[in-house]
Amino acid sequence: MEISGRIKITVSMLIWGSVGIFARFTNLNGLGIAFFRVALGALILALLFSIKDKSWFQKVSDTIKQKFKWMILLGTALALNWVFLFTAFLYTSIAKAVLVYYLAPVLAILISAKFLKEKISKFQISLILIAFLGLIIIMSEQKMDFTNRSFTGIVFALIAAFFYALIPNLGRFLKDVKSDMLTFAQLSIASIILLPFVLSTKISVGRINWFAVGILVSVHTVFALFLYMDGLKNVKISEAALLSYLDPLSAAVYAFLVFGEIPTIRTVIGGVLILSASLLDILKRR
Repeated sequence: MEISGRIKITVSMLIWGSVGIFARFTNLNGLGIAFFRVALGALILALLFSIKDKSWFQKVSDTIKQKFKWMILLGTALALNWVFLFTAFLYTSIAKAVLVYYLAPVLAILISAKFLKEKISKFQISLILIAFLGLIIIMSEQKMDFTNRSFTGIVFALIAAFFYALIPNLGRFLKDVKSDMLTFAQLSIASIILLPFVLSTKISVGRINWFAVGILVSVHTVFALFLYMDGLKNVKISEAALLSYLDPLSAAVYAFLVFGEIPTIRTVIGGVLILSASLLDILKRR
């Protein structure tokens, strides 16, 4: 039976919603989680595609050479995005981290205006203000001091959102690159960038839970990504963007079920404002 594109994207979003849960179970810090996710993810993709096509590596190599600058920037953005996001999960509640992370679509508007010289409409300005109001409400819940772990985690999530917002902007220069090659190149470059830091830093905060690491790599990185990319073949980008809101919503539910984390009123209000801002932007573009 053929599975519809909507179902594939829905399942991938529900899987990605649990990434914070498994990140905590790994007993790794943010750097360690990000490294194993990109490095092992790249290894699995390499095995899968090289078996299917013996000349695949040569094609990837040629593509990277042609788009070297943009590939490096994209891989760097991916690496830093995941390092800061996974670190945020370890410092603050999963709901706060994910909701602040969803400022990325709004930040992407600002980045495209600054670097791609795209005009920002009055409507988009209002959405940006709404989203940042949501951020302020969430941040006002605790002492705004880096000695406060929750505040620090929110800042890490905001930095992660910035690097995530760079990805679609950089991706515009790589539209002609096949998705399998682009994914592998991103993961490989991110691995190379993070490796020196991993070798010089203690990345484990306890005995590494390799089962949790394996789930993050095989299920959250490889399987969910393939499911999402395959779903996009039969679903409009705007519809996929709407379905992406299952990610933060399911993340909050999982955090409650597994860790007993209950979002506070301010977190809910701030999160609604942030999600509403990016949702309205999506609806406006349809």
